[in-house]
Amino acid sequence: MTQRGWQFLVGLLVAALTLVGLALYTASRADVAAEQAREESDRRWCGVVVALDQAYQESPPQTPAGRQIATSIAELRRDFHCP
Repeated sequence: MTQRGWQFLVGLLVAALTLVGLALYTASRADVAAEQAREESDRRWCGVVVALDQAYQESPPQTPAGRQIATSIAELRRDFHCP
């Protein structure tokens, strides 16, 4: 193979590796952005979840369905890491 052929192959390899690197970088940035969006969504729900959980703690429900809802709200509060 000639020197020009080798230069072409090396250039092609560098270009391919650059594209793979850019693709991996873009994918990792997309994952970070998605995680940040999920965390922001969880924080927005915290206000509602905390208000409901506090209401259920102050005045516990009397029915089985109400107790199940109160338990679910308390679990959501823990899952969302609300204060």
